Amino acid sequence: MSRYFMYGTSLGGIEQLMMLAPNFSQRRSGIVINNHFNCKGGIEICNGCVAKVESRGNLNDCFCFKEKLEADEIGYTDLIRDCFRSIKNYTLKERLKLLSNRFTGQLFLNHNHKERFHHLIQKQDIDIDDGSPSHLAVIFLLTADEVLWNISEHAVCLNGFDFSNIHLRQISTEGYALYQTAKTISTGKEYIRISEIADKELIDDTAFKIIINASLIAKYGADVFSIRK
Repeated sequence: MSRYFMYGTSLGGIEQLMMLAPNFSQRRSGIVINNHFNCKGGIEICNGCVAKVESRGNLNDCFCFKEKLEADEIGYTDLIRDCFRSIKNYTLKERLKLLSNRFTGQLFLNHNHKERFHHLIQKQDIDIDDGSPSHLAVIFLLTADEVLWNISEHAVCLNGFDFSNIHLRQISTEGYALYQTAKTISTGKEYIRISEIADKELIDDTAFKIIINASLIAKYGADVFSIRK
């Protein structure tokens, strides 16, 4: 018999994800997704940019990076491979490959997602090119799902996010996964694992796309919005 009370129902996915709530016990297997956000390294920095990059304190911040994206010298698949190159999870790699093949040049889920994201950026008077990668990534996640955004908008601050003030009412499995990923990026604590993100039964392709794209924003910053292929 399954240990999940809601197994086989529409609430089964949420019940499984709720096993990942704060203070859940550590497991012996799986990969912590937070290791792959805001980590050093990544796309090789141009020799002429090294000193400038070090002065700005972001080792992923190559001054030529945006130009390379706009010139199609770096593509979406390149970023995916670079960001998740150390992952050994076969299921995740297969999903990443499929996601890369389906990329059409747009990181946002749809027009409404893009509009909500940019509206908040303008409201907070943030220069998107100078915005904190992790801050932008969390906003990207929270604005992707309309229900999630409606219950979390008031918890967004200029310098962070008050997750204790977000009450998860009538949220979908996918929305809960976005919330957990946003919390992981923002706090640096473990709320969701790569093994859960790779699981198609827990997270559908739409939520998977948003989570992966948020990881690119968290690691490479706003320049990834310039990606076209």
